[in-house]
Amino acid sequence: MTDQRTIARDAAPAAPSLTSLLGEGRAAIVEHLRRHGEATVAELAEPLGISEVAVRRHLAVLTEDGLVEARTVPQGRGRPPSRYHLTDAATQLFPQRYDRFAGEVLDFLADELGREGLRSFLRWRLERQVETLRDAVTAEDLHERLEQLADALSASGFDASVSSGGHGFTLTQEHCAIYDVAKHHPEVCAYEAAAFSRALGGDVSLSRRETLADGSSACVCTITPKDARRAAPSETNDTDGADPNRSDDPSTSRSGPGDEL
Repeated sequence: MTDQRTIARDAAPAAPSLTSLLGEGRAAIVEHLRRHGEATVAELAEPLGISEVAVRRHLAVLTEDGLVEARTVPQGRGRPPSRYHLTDAATQLFPQRYDRFAGEVLDFLADELGREGLRSFLRWRLERQVETLRDAVTAEDLHERLEQLADALSASGFDASVSSGGHGFTLTQEHCAIYDVAKHHPEVCAYEAAAFSRALGGDVSLSRRETLADGSSACVCTITPKDARRAAPSETNDTDGADPNRSDDPSTSRSGPGDEL
């Protein structure tokens, strides 16, 4: 007979946020698999106090959503039962503190190596970002390039979109996947915008004057073809983008990290 204390422990309720997201039954299955690694339908049904039919129905939904996978383990005669486990995507359902860890790393670099040590890391990160973005931003047409950039950013959790007007375009990010880090280290925003500028190519000028980290409702970049800027000399608010590898490093710019890069 199964120890009732074991059943009670195994059937510990899922976090309220998980229940509201998935529903009580599926949340209980996800929580059980998180605690135990994997289980068969029968091993899920007993501690959760629901039928095997209900378990299979919930597992079908979780599998379709990419949160659960199954594997079969041969065990003698007969059809081996499927054993279910969480996917990597399911780990995102549980609290993560990557932002705190990343912030502590940047704090350490600044404390131990000084601001130049921090900027050296951000320049290194910028080169990696540019390399990745250039693989995604390949179109000849500027508007298409911007759409490709927005798609790449959205796929990384930044919820980006492009709009056109006047002499250029606006790239808007309504979510920042590294918000907590950027809030404490605004240099990150400046180097990120510099990466966008380099990925888009030398025929454009990019400025960023609003960020979520500085309290704005979105991160907003203005992108203007350089030939359009020459055709409109009266517009003097923006200047050509600076390279973080030059002395006019965006993180040390007099006008601040939210301005033209």
